[in-house]
Amino acid sequence: MLIFHIVLAPSHNNPGLIANTDLPGVGEQTLRDAQYETEAVLEQYVYHDNVAPFLCTRITQRLGNSNPSPRYVASCVEAFRTGSYSSGSVSFGDGKYGSLEAMAAAITLDEEATDPSLTVDPTHGSIREPILKVLSLMRSMEYKTDIPDVPDSPAMSKDFQVRLWQMDQKIGQSPHEFPTIFSFFLADYVPDSGPALPAGLVSPEAKLATMPNTLQLLSGMWSLIKYGLSDCDNGFSTDPGLSPECRDNGRFEGSYGKLFYQPDGATSVERATDLALLLTAGRLNDNNLATIMDACASQPDEASEVRCMQQLIVATPEFHSTNTVTQSSKDRFSQAATGDSPEPYKAIVYLYLSGGVDSFNLLAPHTCAPIDVYDRYRNIRGDVGLDREDLLEIPANNPAQPCSSFGIHKDFKILKDLYDNVNFIANAGLLFRPADTNNYEDEPTIQLFAHNTMEAETNRDDIENVYIGTGVGGRIADTLTQSGVPTNTFSIYGEQEFLSPGVAGEPSPYTLHHRGLSDFNDEWDEMIKKLNNATTSDSGFFAETYSSKVTGAVIKHKTLKNVFDASTATEFPDNKWAAQLKMVSQLMQSAPARGVKRDIFFVRQGGYDTHKNVAPRLAENFSIMNAALEAFVEELKALQLWESAVILQFSEFGRTLSPNTGDGTGHGWGGNHFMLGGSIKGGKVLGQYPSDFEEGEDNPIALSRGRMVPTTPWDAMWKGAAEWFG
Repeated sequence: MLIFHIVLAPSHNNPGLIANTDLPGVGEQTLRDAQYETEAVLEQYVYHDNVAPFLCTRITQRLGNSNPSPRYVASCVEAFRTGSYSSGSVSFGDGKYGSLEAMAAAITLDEEATDPSLTVDPTHGSIREPILKVLSLMRSMEYKTDIPDVPDSPAMSKDFQVRLWQMDQKIGQSPHEFPTIFSFFLADYVPDSGPALPAGLVSPEAKLATMPNTLQLLSGMWSLIKYGLSDCDNGFSTDPGLSPECRDNGRFEGSYGKLFYQPDGATSVERATDLALLLTAGRLNDNNLATIMDACASQPDEASEVRCMQQLIVATPEFHSTNTVTQSSKDRFSQAATGDSPEPYKAIVYLYLSGGVDSFNLLAPHTCAPIDVYDRYRNIRGDVGLDREDLLEIPANNPAQPCSSFGIHKDFKILKDLYDNVNFIANAGLLFRPADTNNYEDEPTIQLFAHNTMEAETNRDDIENVYIGTGVGGRIADTLTQSGVPTNTFSIYGEQEFLSPGVAGEPSPYTLHHRGLSDFNDEWDEMIKKLNNATTSDSGFFAETYSSKVTGAVIKHKTLKNVFDASTATEFPDNKWAAQLKMVSQLMQSAPARGVKRDIFFVRQGGYDTHKNVAPRLAENFSIMNAALEAFVEELKALQLWESAVILQFSEFGRTLSPNTGDGTGHGWGGNHFMLGGSIKGGKVLGQYPSDFEEGEDNPIALSRGRMVPTTPWDAMWKGAAEWFG
């Protein structure tokens, strides 16, 4: 029998131990203690002071209010803790702590949820979640399974269930398919465009409003309206095999089902108004309603007119947000990235190893005197430490280091092969000021050792919140753009705060997917821009955020649609990490056509949260990234762009040198990182590699379990790269 033992020790963050109660000396007392300790831990979680405000804020956000006021949250917290909430003469809850009934009532019946005047508050509301938009369209327009009888085609069940296929890959969201433990988006995400950015308002759902997701969502909804549920024109489902081609003829013969709703009204305006009521809750503004009616007036029959109206209504900001919209008479400004700058082309590739890479196995001590740092390394690392024969030796070329040579993990061979163009930065991390074991807890606003907060702070590199809602890459690009150097920024891995622009809000990032660009029917390009045109300052902030996203996506898709059709001279490995770097090389090659002199790219490899089996997981991940970088460097050299690029590697934190019970490592702080590129004068280990890893009075930078306090801040890594780049 296996019993789970909770180990409560302030210096140990491992999971509880698993003990076999059949072993000698393990029995009833152990079972009793395990039960008591488990109960104590659960009580600590349930009754923690943060539980109520956390739940109240998150659930309120999910119900359509991205920025609930402190009063609103406090009212919900009180209901959760007391188990009671009253609205008029009606009471909710059972009077006990943790009443979900009382909490739900406090959220849904509060004046901040029910006051009609909130519809004109531009800061109230939210962008709707992608999957909810799809389901809203299907429910309001009465989707039903309706498989036609087609001669010489396979028989299919008439009660066939709705099949939405790989929606997470198409629109960024699908039930049970969240990409990380933090779900689909972060609750404190500030969008990189629109009025919410300078206002510092969060819009979690905006993190999914990338170019691929936004355009695929529109394509899928248009396909559903025109063809029924199928794969036609990037539809949301698979091919039923019922028709050899896609036909927009109102017969839906190649689909699993269709939208059955027929709007009320004898005239076009009545039908359009009825559709707008169901699809936008009556928020559609008069200008957009008139635009839609005018665009659909030439349709040959009423059914075609209805399908036309449905397609255009689901392209409006009122459908995609919970805001009302007041349009101005001006066209929306679109960024022109081109210019006549004589500057040579340069690119920064920001390589993010997600999860907290165990970087003391990326760069380990090798030959050290007079202190045998390698021996100390092996003592604390135990079974997860690397033998010398598993290290690729490189000279430190830095007398300030405790070792004359270090060892690179054998599966990251490219870093040794290109060492003349590589610099390592030892024990680097997020720092506000020089820190040690005595003052590190004084670091302002940093929640140490947590993935989400450390990743966000690393990408912002703005601990004092001087430039709220911006990323370090975005600020660099903004400065260059304002100085007359045309600059583009690209994320090949979703919306990234790293690229959120600075004060001027330019350049707006391109957000791509490693699979490249899907086809997008540009039939309605100009209509999308018109329906999402510039708004007044008192128009809904979240509707405006969506409009800026979708118009930018349409423009950028047109700019890039031919870039990824170009072949590469180098064959890249067949995996998503190599695909990201392949896209970077293609984009770099397209810089002259885009009229830019600077590019900043965000690429990401996951899988580094190694709480167990760190050795095989690092070997696998490093091998994959090594092969991807080898192909990337080869391609850049073939394009004669190797000396124009710098790759900067970051991760949210290092890891504990002391292993877990599952041969893994826990969350740390300082770690070892690298930069490489054809213009780098490399061959050095910079920063300050620790000479001792054990916590003690004589070690000012070692916390428990070999968590190292960084001695080099991220700013130091950025300084040289930014100066070269600018």
